[in-house]
Amino acid sequence: MNTINGLGNEPKNLCFERYYDSFYRGLHEWRDFQKISMGYGEWYYDCLPPDKTARILDIGCGDGKFLFYLQQKGFTGAEGLELSPQMANEAAKHVNCPIHAVDNTIDFLCEKPASFQTITMNDVLEHVPKSETINFLSAVKVALVPGGNVVVNVPQVAGFTSMYCRYNDFTHQTIFTEMSLKQVLSLSGYDHVRFINEKWPLKLTPRHLTYRLARWVWHLLLRSIFFVEQPGEIHPKNFQIRLVASATRS
Repeated sequence: MNTINGLGNEPKNLCFERYYDSFYRGLHEWRDFQKISMGYGEWYYDCLPPDKTARILDIGCGDGKFLFYLQQKGFTGAEGLELSPQMANEAAKHVNCPIHAVDNTIDFLCEKPASFQTITMNDVLEHVPKSETINFLSAVKVALVPGGNVVVNVPQVAGFTSMYCRYNDFTHQTIFTEMSLKQVLSLSGYDHVRFINEKWPLKLTPRHLTYRLARWVWHLLLRSIFFVEQPGEIHPKNFQIRLVASATRS
């Protein structure tokens, strides 16, 4: 959902210049900003630096929801990176941290070698053309300090509604499985790739418990479908709507 383009020498195209007006506003304007922002805690509970002053770069920061989450958690060294001036302006309304509006992401990253402890990408990598993905992730690695980590948060293909997500946004280029995401991170030179399971808050309300039961039954059915159609093959380990992977620069 957040924007990334201008990876190499190609200029930003109209889809990203007008991303907020043409797509993002209609999809997200009605949502509660703070509530959605704090939802990142379901994924980012063990992959952020212990040092609250560490520099964290959020690539494709969009309207600033993840940056807002970081500020609420006490991180003081967060920065955003955006190619869309519209999205950068929206982010600046909600957060008090640097927002870099740039024309070329790779150029920015290569000019910041070993600068960030953690680099995050929420709904970004699926917008990058496959031909540019490894170059892009390699540039991200350059901007990390040795031992720093990248966190990649993308939709995954195993869910029943994944194809809707894939084609709902015209700027989506690809969609990942656990194996393909680990593959591309490994090809880009990262170590210790691990996946983070969603951590739901426990709410003892009938509505919440009913939903969790229904979701468990639905995932069991999806596992059964994979078992019947592909016996003996490696199946998805989970059917969360997202894949969140953390990988380190050695």
